[in-house]
Amino acid sequence: MNKSLLCLLLVISFATQPVALAATTIELVPSSRVILKIAPGMTLDEIIERVYPNDSDLWPRIREKLISSNPASFQPNSDILNNDTRLKLLDIKRIFKPELKPKTKVGYVARIAGQAASTDVNDRVHRLQTNSRIFEGDRISTEVGTSLFVIMDDGAEIYVKEDSVLKVSEYVITSGYDQDSSSILDLLRGGLRKITGSIGQSALANYQVQTGLATIGIRGTEYAIKLCKLDDCSQTVSRNDPQAKLHAVVLEGAITLTTDDEVQILMAIGEYGTASTEFLKIEDEAQIPVGFLDAEELHKFNVTIPQKLEKVSKEESNTWKWVLGILLLAVGL
Repeated sequence: MNKSLLCLLLVISFATQPVALAATTIELVPSSRVILKIAPGMTLDEIIERVYPNDSDLWPRIREKLISSNPASFQPNSDILNNDTRLKLLDIKRIFKPELKPKTKVGYVARIAGQAASTDVNDRVHRLQTNSRIFEGDRISTEVGTSLFVIMDDGAEIYVKEDSVLKVSEYVITSGYDQDSSSILDLLRGGLRKITGSIGQSALANYQVQTGLATIGIRGTEYAIKLCKLDDCSQTVSRNDPQAKLHAVVLEGAITLTTDDEVQILMAIGEYGTASTEFLKIEDEAQIPVGFLDAEELHKFNVTIPQKLEKVSKEESNTWKWVLGILLLAVGL
């Protein structure tokens, strides 16, 4: 048989396909290519070898598929071609499995009310429900009207507010919570309340909550933060919104707020502070904006105020005792 005859009978010419080593699924689909007229002496195996030279591992499948999809081109119950008939060819469709990045569990969903989802390091979206696992690199999103309570593996508690996006950028737990341990969260939108766990309580570990306007870092504490549209916390915004303003209150312990320019303030229990692209300050006189804190957080914050005043009063009293003692000692001398 003239070997060039086969090529001349193809309606559409095609280039040799490269071998796909990483294919996980292969489908044989109808092709736009067709042999218009089977010539005497043509065999199915010869056609397959000529048309699919680099796919020898698929030849048995191609053979079977060509016979089943071209019943009029073959003698009954045979692989013998009928002369002067058409033969519709096949295309090889390869579905590749992407190389997935490994994932490390760092927490789980303890409670959820509403709809929330996480997008993992492989850009796969998972709907969250109670007991769903949280992995390092997850980007957690809550819808309007949703509240989400997450417990991290070091014991930290994170209450993600509605209409919020929080990324677990880095969460590494080591034995003894040493300098190789880290908890780095990125608040991209909305707000949260956080109670630090063992990482946050370690003096060696790296602890940060980044908001785009200021970075929070301190040990053993509870606080609430939210990105609002200026002072209107009924409007949630993303960190790159030009009107974004960070609002923060301390419910237990203390936190630091630090800008990219290394400007830093220390906030103690019962204090309320804000940060924008222009300033970073403690709001001694300002009222907590409506929409910033939920009812439970607002109650906790109001309780901290007399605690703060009592602490300050005790510190001042102790200071005067020392001063008085020194004066009495001087008079006695």
